[in-house]
Amino acid sequence: MKKNTILLSAALGALLLGSCEEKPITIPELSVGKRQVLAEELTGVRCPNCPDGTAALVGLDNQYGENLIIVSIHAAPGYDQPYPESKYDFRTTKGGELASFVGDPSFFPTAAINRRIVPPETEPYLPRSIWAGIIAEELAKDPIIGVFLETGFDPVTRKLNVSVNLAPENTISDEVRLTVLITQDSIQDYQKVNLDKVPDYYHRHVLRDVLSQATGDVINEALNPSSVITREYTMIVPDDWKEEHLSVIAFAHYGTNPNKEVLQAAEEHVIK
Repeated sequence: MKKNTILLSAALGALLLGSCEEKPITIPELSVGKRQVLAEELTGVRCPNCPDGTAALVGLDNQYGENLIIVSIHAAPGYDQPYPESKYDFRTTKGGELASFVGDPSFFPTAAINRRIVPPETEPYLPRSIWAGIIAEELAKDPIIGVFLETGFDPVTRKLNVSVNLAPENTISDEVRLTVLITQDSIQDYQKVNLDKVPDYYHRHVLRDVLSQATGDVINEALNPSSVITREYTMIVPDDWKEEHLSVIAFAHYGTNPNKEVLQAAEEHVIK
């Protein structure tokens, strides 16, 4: 198992150890953990075929449990504008930026699976027919970096604190970014389903906000087996977001064209 080693400074060493000599302290491993796969569904309330994609992802979620992490981004071009009767507008500026960063969709339903480009497709957004196979392939891989996520929520102030630790298993020389976002599940509102406009459709895993840059925060520190990189985020959760249905998702990914592949992801419920 990998170990992370730190050297205490001479002053701290003298204080704690009675010596001016630097002494290595071995701390327990931060294992990279189990492989978790990210599915980024691109959808919209006026997209008649998108509910079929959502249903497929819900089925895969039931199959894989916590190993599959889903986020539904309401940024499908031409389909994401709410109806006049809609209670919510699921569009966000950062959500649109994130969707554009991932790629340019040409069909619906569509989802990016760990942002892999799978030939003959030229974009990470993939057809529903191959989602299950790509998810299975991704789950069979060993992660090269661990993503550790902790959340804390104050129901009085509605302040949400998020802490993310990245722990590489191997040295990574390519540019890596960290994206952190928040989703809300089980929101009832209008949705086009085939030819029908359904008023009480359950929207699943809806992207509510992105706490990092939409394209991910660049990790400038060296990524090697002896490093642990920490990032902190905070936000005030709006009153009309039901915290019992909120989740925070964090994922490490490459950040340069064309490779934006997700290396590892993590998800934590706001209310444990």
